[in-house]
Formats: sequence, C-alpha cells, structure tokens
Amino acid sequence: MRNLSKNTMRFSGGVALLICLLIGFASPTLTSAESMSNQGLGSAEVNGIKLTINGYSIVNHGQNIRLYYTIHSKSDIQVNPNAKSLMASPHIWVAHTLVRETSDTFKKVGKNEYKGTIEAQLHQYRPEKPHVTFKTDGIFNQNGEWAIDFILNNAEY
Repeated sequence: MRNLSKNTMRFSGGVALLICLLIGFASPTLTSAESMSNQGLGSAEVNGIKLTINGYSIVNHGQNIRLYYTIHSKSDIQVNPNAKSLMASPHIWVAHTLVRETSDTFKKVGKNEYKGTIEAQLHQYRPEKPHVTFKTDGIFNQNGEWAIDFILNNAEY
C-alpha cells in the first residue's frame, strides 16, 4: 500500500465527511416529500372527476407550502396544451386564513390522469395543528365543488 501524506489523508477524510453531511441534510426532505405523496391526505369526486391531495411539503425556508395532487377522470377530457392550470381558481385556507397560490404545474401521467403541484405563500402566524382546506369550483372546465380538509404536521410547519 502506498504511503500517503498526513495532509492527503486529512483532506480525503474531510471530503468524505462533507459528502455525508450534505446527503444527511438533503435526505430527510426528500424522504418526507416522497412518503407524503404516497399516503394521500384526502380526495373528492364530482361528476366523475376525482381530485386527490397526495401530500405536501413546506419549502423556501418555511415561507411556502407545496401541495401534490392527482386528478383522474372517468371520461376522456382533452386539455389545452397551453393551459396554465387544470383547476379554476383553487383556494387554500390555512387555519381560516386564505393563502394565494403562486404557481401551478401539471403533467399527464396516464389515460385520463394528471399529477401536479400547487405552491402558495404561508403567513407568518403559525397556529398549533393548523387545519388546511383546499377547494376549487372547476376542474377540466367542468363545474362542481371539490373540497379536501387535512391538518399540517407541526414538526414540518
């Protein structure tokens, strides 16, 4: 085995430690968001269109909430490729305070199935066990009322 200088060994050990720390800091966030999106927080179905809130994550240093959703339709509905959202004016209430969406992205993942995210700004006031209500009155240009309630986890919020 080659003789390596003490400085080389210290440098290698430092790099390995840095990589482990970086993976450790990133891993809980990825695991949390991934496990949340598999559980499902609630769903609502109107006129053969089912909206499911799969999970959420708190992002941007606690300033925003990102909701992960799935929309499934029993019938084939064509979506305009230039559409900015699948939902008409989605509303998110966190503890009786309306928060506005800042972005909405989606993609088709299967026949009559879409997955997407909606991000909204959170307010500075943070009550314990905040109740969240997500509501929209239109999906795929179909009128109805889809409403889903869930509670945010205090450890993440």
